[in-house]
Amino acid sequence: MSFIKRCSTAAFASLTLSICAPLSVLAQEQSAEGGQTEIIIETFEGEDQSLMLGGQIFFNPSKSDWVIYVSDGDLVMENRKSPQSLHFNDVAWVKFPETDSIESTENMVISAVVESGNEAQGGAGVLVGSGKSGKYLALAVDGQGRFHVLKKDGRQLRAVHSAKHDVINVGEANEVSFQVRGAHVLFFVNGVKVIQVPYSKRSTNSRNDGGGTGIGLAAFGLGIFRFDQVEITRAN
Repeated sequence: MSFIKRCSTAAFASLTLSICAPLSVLAQEQSAEGGQTEIIIETFEGEDQSLMLGGQIFFNPSKSDWVIYVSDGDLVMENRKSPQSLHFNDVAWVKFPETDSIESTENMVISAVVESGNEAQGGAGVLVGSGKSGKYLALAVDGQGRFHVLKKDGRQLRAVHSAKHDVINVGEANEVSFQVRGAHVLFFVNGVKVIQVPYSKRSTNSRNDGGGTGIGLAAFGLGIFRFDQVEITRAN
């Protein structure tokens, strides 16, 4: 069992990054308390990896510097070649327990426990928007206690802000999540808000039939980045 499984709790100046092929992941372990709580929990421990995150993980991205696999109950994104590369995993659709239909993740939120074994600049976290459409915000944390805000709205992905924060566990696992408040996204690490960012792309006008404005996972830079305990719920 990896370190990230043993931890339940638990920043980068302007830089243009290249984009790798998207990874659509979701082998969904669904849970509900008394049939009331609508939440999807993915622990990456199932025997059939093709069903993880609802079958939205692409383990063999073509023309990519990234290798995607499951190890010790974690989803792993590994990059040993391109230090300015980012890999995203859109989660465009979900099916909640006790329902017989899938839904777009346009109005949903995601959290994940991540552990970053980054070399130089890099990190792992969550995104709001769509990696495939090229419009999103992401928050990633690294192994040195820093968080990084990345934004893409067109051709270029930029790291727009980086900082250290006392709430981030150094060299250990951290839980990353977000909430939407009006035209802002609030990013949290280990349950504490670390930054608020203007963002207004989650509208039906920008959504396409493929779930164009949703949620996902992301990692950037060189290193090994692990994801565990991914939870998806409806936005408050």
